[in-house]
Amino acid sequence: MMKKIFLFAGFLIIAASPGLAEVWKAPDQEKAIQRAKEAVPFVKEYKDDCIVNRRTCLIDAGISIKDVTDVYFLLDSPVIKSREDQYEPVRFAHKRHAALANDCSICHHFRPKDENALETTRCSACHQDSFNPDHPERIGLKAAYHQQCMECHQAEGKGPTDCKGCHLQNVPDHKELVKLADNADPIQVTKECLRCHDAQATDMLTTAHWLWKGPSPYTTGHRKDIMHGKGTTALNNF
Repeated sequence: MMKKIFLFAGFLIIAASPGLAEVWKAPDQEKAIQRAKEAVPFVKEYKDDCIVNRRTCLIDAGISIKDVTDVYFLLDSPVIKSREDQYEPVRFAHKRHAALANDCSICHHFRPKDENALETTRCSACHQDSFNPDHPERIGLKAAYHQQCMECHQAEGKGPTDCKGCHLQNVPDHKELVKLADNADPIQVTKECLRCHDAQATDMLTTAHWLWKGPSPYTTGHRKDIMHGKGTTALNNF
């Protein structure tokens, strides 16, 4: 029996026969997804050490980049998603960042006062809800991510500093948004798209795709016509 193997959305699909497929999921991806869903207890008190003492404590504890076992994390915390869900999770290359920084204290700049707590407590333990009245000095998780990442990228002169550099837009399910009659014609479909995407439609009218003109070797009578094209005499229907 022949098998077809292909990759789709991070999953390896092994299809042995029509209608039958075995899905192999990447262990690292599954681990990152489950970790991102975890809600950790809020750390109310932390040790307010200076950065030099913090770095020394980590070195004395024998913690270094050799202890980094996770290649990457998904920054998809329920703390942030409870308030907004505009973007897909960021895949944070933990091991790569640790190797480049070679200093765990840059991100793990404080630790809980509880002596039994991990030295490398995750960000969402100390940073959770924004404007917490009991801890007004503590910035929220979203602000902590942005401040830590963007300021470092700016200081180092490399790495993204804008939204789309890290995030993919979380596109909503259009099945719940689009309102079309059965067997709608192309004009009706276009009108429904324009109901929400009027700005994109205006932008598209200035693109080379819409305004193209020039010789059309596959169009009878216009093979050498430099003025023929979508910007002039041709019907722009796609």
